[in-house]
Formats: sequence, structure tokens, C-alpha cells
Amino acid sequence: MIEQFISDITPTMEHFQTLGYWIAFFAAFLETAFLVGLFIPGSTVLLLLGAYSVGGHLDWGYLLFFAILGAILGDNLNYWLGKRYGHRWVANGAGFITPQHFAKSEQFFQAHGGKSVFLGRFIPSIKELIPFVAGTMQMPQRKFMLWNILGAIGWGIEWLGAGYLFAQSLNLAHVWISRIGMAVLVILLVSIVFWLLKRWVIQHGQALITLGLSILRSVKTAIINNQDVQKLVKKHPRFFTFLQKRLDKSHFFGLPATLLGLSFLYVLMLFAGIVEDFVTSDAIVAVDHHVAQLLGVFHEPAINAFFYWVTELGIVQIVLPLLIIASMVLWLLRKPWLIVPLLVSSLGAFAFSMLGKLVFHRPRPEEALLFEQTYSFPSGHATQAVALYGFIFYLLIRHASQWKSRVNLFFLGFLIIVLIGLSRIVLGVHYLSDVWAGYLVGMLWLIIGISITEWLLAIGNLTPEYQAPKRSRILAVLLTAIFLLYYAFASVLYPPHWQSITTPATIQLKTNIVQQLSSQKIQYTQTFLGAAQQPLSVALLVDNERKLMSTLQQAGWKVADKPSLDKLLKLLKEGMAYDTAPIAPGFWNQRLNNLALEMPWRIDGKPMIITLLLWKTPYVLGDKHILLGVVRAYDRMQWGLLHHVYPDIDASREALLQSLQNTGALTASCEQDFTPITTRHYLLGGQFFTHGKLLLLDLSQNDKTDQALFCPTK
Repeated sequence: MIEQFISDITPTMEHFQTLGYWIAFFAAFLETAFLVGLFIPGSTVLLLLGAYSVGGHLDWGYLLFFAILGAILGDNLNYWLGKRYGHRWVANGAGFITPQHFAKSEQFFQAHGGKSVFLGRFIPSIKELIPFVAGTMQMPQRKFMLWNILGAIGWGIEWLGAGYLFAQSLNLAHVWISRIGMAVLVILLVSIVFWLLKRWVIQHGQALITLGLSILRSVKTAIINNQDVQKLVKKHPRFFTFLQKRLDKSHFFGLPATLLGLSFLYVLMLFAGIVEDFVTSDAIVAVDHHVAQLLGVFHEPAINAFFYWVTELGIVQIVLPLLIIASMVLWLLRKPWLIVPLLVSSLGAFAFSMLGKLVFHRPRPEEALLFEQTYSFPSGHATQAVALYGFIFYLLIRHASQWKSRVNLFFLGFLIIVLIGLSRIVLGVHYLSDVWAGYLVGMLWLIIGISITEWLLAIGNLTPEYQAPKRSRILAVLLTAIFLLYYAFASVLYPPHWQSITTPATIQLKTNIVQQLSSQKIQYTQTFLGAAQQPLSVALLVDNERKLMSTLQQAGWKVADKPSLDKLLKLLKEGMAYDTAPIAPGFWNQRLNNLALEMPWRIDGKPMIITLLLWKTPYVLGDKHILLGVVRAYDRMQWGLLHHVYPDIDASREALLQSLQNTGALTASCEQDFTPITTRHYLLGGQFFTHGKLLLLDLSQNDKTDQALFCPTK
């Protein structure tokens, strides 16, 4: 549905390009405007416009110009307001902006001097006030304009560039680097982002929370003091009394219970949504299969061994001892009441996940590397990752005294939970939706466990401080060390039961391949989200793969290079001259293509690169095999790294036919009606069209019976 919406709205947007630039202008202007800017998500609008410009519907340079212009004018408006009304508003406040907010901005201004106009541009809730403060403090206008222009340029590039690079990176994801190389690169990049985010939260998290709470208090005060609100309170006293009690922080059944209840309801709705998607075979099911196919590329012994070691955190032989040892540690630390919510969270989640498996009966993925006896939906490992490990880290965070310790514990727990879920997908024993559903089930029971704990704290059965004697603490540490040692040798104690992926049985065709594909409704390739994309272009009847490759190479086709970082750099350097560049993978019938070839060619006198993606199929005629494929042409480069697809698919298919006719290896060829005339857009932009013919090419030493069935004469 998302892709259809984009396809439907794109032609309309193309008629309103000028409007897009003015949207960028007003988004930047209003975000920096005094008071209004706190509520206008101008940065988000620029982010989306930057991403939208990747498809060529808007010029990125023009967007940047309008955004910078809007930001400069918005800041100058604030500067003028500061010069005229600054001292009065700073003393008395302006709306819900209190003198304390101005004081923080003034401190920032005094700490950084003139360059605070530049630096403040990149700090939420500061950028709206700094120009006002600069005007209030009579900063020279020339100096203000210098830093203001520099800040507006940097801010515009930041948000438009981020959107542009994000959308472009989705295209780049189609260009693969080697399996191990890409895995290492992804892990390295994620680790860097993870570390930087953790460091930022440690340094600025408390200040950001304080600022957010201050703003909320100001908003609350403004709402309470509003005359219309006061009239409404008098008119409906019971409702507002009830609401006040629900927001009371002084007891558990006030604000804590309200937040926990709303969180539980929200997660429950998410779980109901994923169940509905699964039952109705929505887009998530197609994504499940595509993710499984893509991650199958990374099935290397070293990667499999690492993720098996991670996935053992969710097996019964590890979870049960952990529950026992955790209960013993809580007893030694004189927190026996915490054993109850710990067991409720973990055992409740386990029971709920097993019930889900019995209800939905979803088979394991065909790509599973491990032998599992239970059903797939939801993932029990993902459930325990959140319910058990999440609760343990909640207790550790709850009792940590320093902010840095709490942040480190949170990120460590988050990492463990994510890795456990990821291990189930990488090892092929669960689909993506299984893991997501498991996370949601675990979250439901984690909220229940946290609610019980907070209630016990509220009634006085628990105290946040540890009071256990030194001997008990030493025993608790010793038990924890024993469990960690036990887990370290778990892969030796419980070795994996690897299973080989079975090859699908062959299907002897009794009818024409066109009728076979049409009856199964698998005429189209698919996007990553499962929507129909380009229809199949060609069907090949061959003796075997070796002879096919020999014939294609004789016709001038070359095998596309395996994706790797050095190949990407080569593509960046050589562009269209690199005629064996890695090709973006394709999906058909929820499977990745098996072969990828390309060939230099001319269409209408213009040099192009024709690409051929082929899928092996179970269909056979006698002892001959049928492969299916799509053909498309690249006519130029986009952004220096990506190929632009030539829209005429039929011309690309004709190039394939001519190349094989020149070899003399073609036994027979014909075209048959296959799909309606199709005009569509690729997922990330670019249009294509085809008359919907399927080219049938017989490259085998075939007998007349098989030939007549594969490529019947009219």
C-alpha cells in the first residue's frame, strides 16, 4: 500500500515542484520563528524533502537555497523582536516561555559569545531563543548576520543532506559488498553509532530531560491558568478530579500506574497489529521472506558460530539456571519480594509465547540452519530477551546511583536484547515478524513485572537501597560468576544441531510455462516490501547451467562481479565503463536471483549496459531445466555511484534475443502474451514500461515434443 501511495502521489507532486520549495522555505522560517518554532517540525520537513529529492522530483540545490533563506529570515525576525521587546519579555516571560528559559539561553550566549548564534542553530529549544537573546543583548547586526548565515547554511545542509543520504543509502543497499566484508562493515558502523549515541546520552541526557520537564511544567502552568480551561474545569469537576488523580506523582495508582497502563495498552495494540498482519498475509509476510533470503547471504561458519553463541542466551538450559541464580541472588541481597515479579515476567512470557505457537502453527523458515521442534510465531527467544533480561537490567538500572551507570546498563541490556532477536533471524529459525511479535509479548510481561515491583516499592515492602551484609554480596557475586562461566561453555555443553537446507523437488510441466506461472500468479518480480514490480522478461530452456553459462559468455555476456568494497570504489571511479559492476539483487517468488550477468550494448545508437537476472526454478521438461529472468538496461549513472535504468524493458529484452541469435545456439524462440501492458515506477524512483510479452528461448538440444510444449508455434 505504501508503494502504491507513492506511485499515485508522485505524478501529482511533480506538477507542484514550486510548492515543494516554498514548503522548505516556510518550514525553515517557522521553525526558527519565536514561540511558533517550538511546535513546528521544520527539521523533519526538510529531512523528508531531502529524501524526496533523490527521485529527481525536486532539485536539492534549490531546496537548500529556500531553506537557508527561510532560516535567515526567521532568525532575523527573532533578532528584531529581541531588540524591541527583549528586556521586557526576559523579565516577565512570554506565553509559556518563562524567564528561566531565557536565562539558560543567555548563559549559552555568554559562554560562547558571537559564535553561539552559529552553535545554537543546531540545538533544539535553543535555536529559537538564541537570535532573540542576541537582539536583547544588542549584538552588532553585522556580526549577527555573519554567524546567522553560516549557521543557516550548516543547518540546511545537515537536514536536507541527511534526508538525501538516507534515501540514497536505500539504493546503495542494493549494491552488495562481500558477505564477510559487509557484515564487518555493518557491525563497525552500528558499533560506532551505538557508542556515539551512548556517549551523547551520558553527557547531555540529564540536561535534556531537565529541559523537557521544565518545558512541560511551563505548558502545564499555561494550560491551568488559561481562563477557558478554568471554566471547563468548573463545568466538569468530576472528570478533572479523576484526571488529576491519574496524574498525581505522590502514589503508585497516580502517574506511575497511568504511564504503565498506557504503555501496556500501546504495546498490546502493536501486538494485535502484527497478529492481524500475519493472519491476513499482509506486506510483513513478504518482508519476512525477503529478509530471510538476504540474510542467507551471510551464512558463513564464523558468523553462524557467533550468533549461535548469542542465541544460547534464550535456550531453556540457560534461561532456567539464570532464573534460579537470579532468585538466589535476590534472596541473598535481602530482596526476596523481587523474586515474584521476576518469575511473573519470565514465566508469564514463556507461557504466552508457547500458547501463541500452538494457536498460529506457523512453520519454521525453509532457510533454517538449526533444527527446532516448536512452531515459529512468536519467537520464544525474543520473548525471554525482553521479559527476563529486560527485567534484570531494569532492576540493575533501578538500583544504580549514578547517571553514567544507568545509561551504560540500559545500552548493554538493549544490545543483548537486539542481538538475541537478530541471532534468530540470521540463523534462519525465525522470521522478522516472529521476533518482533516476541519482543512485544516480552514487553507486555515486562510491564507487568515492573508494575508489580513499583507497587511493592510504593507500599513499602521494598527499598531502593541495598542493605545486604558484605558476606551475602560476596556470595551473590560468586553465583553470578558461576553462571557466566557456565554460559561461556554452553556451546560446548549444548552443541548446535545444524541441518542442511533441502533442495525443492522438481515439477514436470504438463502445460506451457506461461500458463503455469499465470495460474500460480507469480508473473512479477517483487520489491523488498513484497509489492509487484517488473514482470518477468524471459524463460530459458537449457540442458544444464554449465552449457547455459558457456552460451551466454559466447554471446558477450559477462558474470557480474561479486559485491565488495573495492568494487564499489571501482564503480565510483569508472561509472558506465565498468561493465561487470555488481548488480542490485532482485526478488521473484520470495527468492533472490541465482545468477547476474551484464553486457555492453547499444539501443537507438546510445551505449548502455544490459543486465540479466536469472532464477533457477523447479520446472523441468523431460531432463531440461527452465530458468526465469528479467532484463533491463542501464543508460547512465546517478550521483556517481548508482545506475539509472532505461525505461523501455522490451528494448532490453530484444537485445538479449539478438545477442543469442548471433551465437547460433538458439534452437527456437517465441513471444507469448504474459501480463497486461505495464507502466510503473521502481521502488526508489525511475519509470519503466513493457507490453507484457514473455520471451521464450530454447537453448537446449531439445526434441520436438518438449519444444512444442515450451515454445508452441502459432
